Amino acid sequence: MEETKITGDKIRLRKMGKKDLPDKVRWYNDPEVNKTLFLEEPLEPGKTLEWFDRIKDDDSRIDFVIDAANGKPIGLAGLVNIDRLHQTAEIYCVIGEKDWWGKGVMLEAERLLIKQAFEKMGIEKIRAYAHPSNIASIITMKKLGFKIEGTLRKEKKIHGQRTDVICAGLLKEEFKPL
Repeated sequence: MEETKITGDKIRLRKMGKKDLPDKVRWYNDPEVNKTLFLEEPLEPGKTLEWFDRIKDDDSRIDFVIDAANGKPIGLAGLVNIDRLHQTAEIYCVIGEKDWWGKGVMLEAERLLIKQAFEKMGIEKIRAYAHPSNIASIITMKKLGFKIEGTLRKEKKIHGQRTDVICAGLLKEEFKPL
């Protein structure tokens, strides 16, 4: 079983609970945050609760809230599509509180999560996806040792427009824990 709390220098990751869903809805529906995501429609509280009830015991994912040192929730991070047979997973990170953008939170959250995946969960490779305009995410990936594996051309349809998706991969031996 994965740890339910992971503590870093500036932040703490804790397992997401129902009480965190209003923040998730607010963050994902914020236009500035949303433009970095691959979501077509706004989140709705009721559907988000239904989603949470479906996934809360799903062992192919683990979802964390990123808390600042003072306990304030500032974002979400997690591993999805965890494949225990092939020892792979996909990482995501969303910094919802914009006053925390550019402060190294994404880097620390992903570093903590990747360390957990490689050292405690037996994961050997982590994938990450980013919108080509999400420069902060791409820079963070490279700092952690991810290699760009390709561009999925016109992979997603967002707000009626087809968009590319940058695909990156990180092997356990390439990880730069900083």
